[in-house]
Amino acid sequence: MYLIFHALKNIVRNKGRYMLIGTVLIICLTSITVSAMIHFTTETVIDDYSDRFGASVCFTPDLRKLLALTKPDEKGMFHNPEITTEQYLAFSKSDAVKNTLFQGSRQTYSDGLMGLDQGGEENFYASGGWESMGFTDSTDAQSGNVQRQAPNTVVLGYSDYSLMEDFTQGLRELDEGSFFKASGECMVSRDFADLNGLKPGDQLELQDVNNTEVGPLRLIVCGIYLDITTPQPNGGDWALNNRRNEILTSFSTLEDHSTFGLYVTAVYYLKNPGLAADFERYVRENGLHEVYNVNVDAESYNRIVKPVESLKSISTAFLVVILIVGCLILILLSMLGIRERKYEIGVLRAIGMPKAKVAYGLICESVCIMILCLCIGLCAGSLIAQPVSDRIMKEQTDLVEQRPQADYGDIISSTSGINENPTALQEVDIILMPESIAFTAVISLVLGLLTNITGIFYITRYEPVKILSERG
Repeated sequence: MYLIFHALKNIVRNKGRYMLIGTVLIICLTSITVSAMIHFTTETVIDDYSDRFGASVCFTPDLRKLLALTKPDEKGMFHNPEITTEQYLAFSKSDAVKNTLFQGSRQTYSDGLMGLDQGGEENFYASGGWESMGFTDSTDAQSGNVQRQAPNTVVLGYSDYSLMEDFTQGLRELDEGSFFKASGECMVSRDFADLNGLKPGDQLELQDVNNTEVGPLRLIVCGIYLDITTPQPNGGDWALNNRRNEILTSFSTLEDHSTFGLYVTAVYYLKNPGLAADFERYVRENGLHEVYNVNVDAESYNRIVKPVESLKSISTAFLVVILIVGCLILILLSMLGIRERKYEIGVLRAIGMPKAKVAYGLICESVCIMILCLCIGLCAGSLIAQPVSDRIMKEQTDLVEQRPQADYGDIISSTSGINENPTALQEVDIILMPESIAFTAVISLVLGLLTNITGIFYITRYEPVKILSERG
């Protein structure tokens, strides 16, 4: 206790020297507080945005590769190599993928249902003109031609509601019941429901026209939606083309029924654009034809996350510079201060005070100053951290908007994120987190010990007689 009181008296006695050291410490600790607050806050924001958004990936054919690596059919037409349903599903298992949005479709037929625009002449088609439609096979005994059952409904499966763009665009709206949630639930249009007398709770039994070996797909109507989309967007008057005949359900419902005959499209979201090369390597190993380019939407991701990552990097670099400069200044001041107090320390050593207690007294003085400077530094840092962050954030956002984003391959901009619409961050709310306080406190302790150890080593290596003989 005596050493503590003695340390406090020494601080008052040498207030000029300690005011200089305190000023340097306050500047250092304020800067460290600002850097720590920005670092830990931006780290949280980056993790949060990375969890909610990703860099979307899709596959597009390269025309030059298509012409060079594939051959035309008998009509001179080139066809893109098939990406099978199994491949789409396998690609989603890459470690680089954060999330995958699947959309599947299945052409179905039911004797108990009537499709809008369904006519008698549509029941069967000769195989010669309709092989590309993929209708189920049956045989005409008189002609020997293979004929196929025409679908009167199309079942669409979505892995996420965000893929149902017609609802977000106001072209479709829930009219009765609810959206599908559990496996086996589905939604039908109001026109289709009125034509067939359907209501929520009714059961549907649909046969896949491309896969007669699998049992019928059984669904329960959970909702009915209003539909103002164009009934026949591709022209014609077939039930297959009429969008009011679309039955909406979850992708898992279609997948659980069977993947054979299921037409799938997918959008993959990477954890960050830097994993594009790993993802491309993975999909190539799992059968993606070299005709396809792996296109990563790095622009949308970087527009959101890049300014925050830059802010974090700048704060870290600033912290390192402050620590180096601050340590050098404090070490210099500590050595100068100790040299001025050589006689005082020599007297204490001469009257019998051991080196350990001398060092302890110097450390007590440093700790008292450090605690006071730490409190001031934390308060000052918490006040100026937000303006500093806003200024840096604005500059980095402007740079990202001005700089073309082509670091990770060809860029597309068709995605809006995962389940949400990503918007670029204009500012980050900087808060004084417990991690920031703990980090600054630890750094202040390290600074105090480092500067004192240097000074203590400098003075305690001399014997008391030598110190007193060098007075003046």
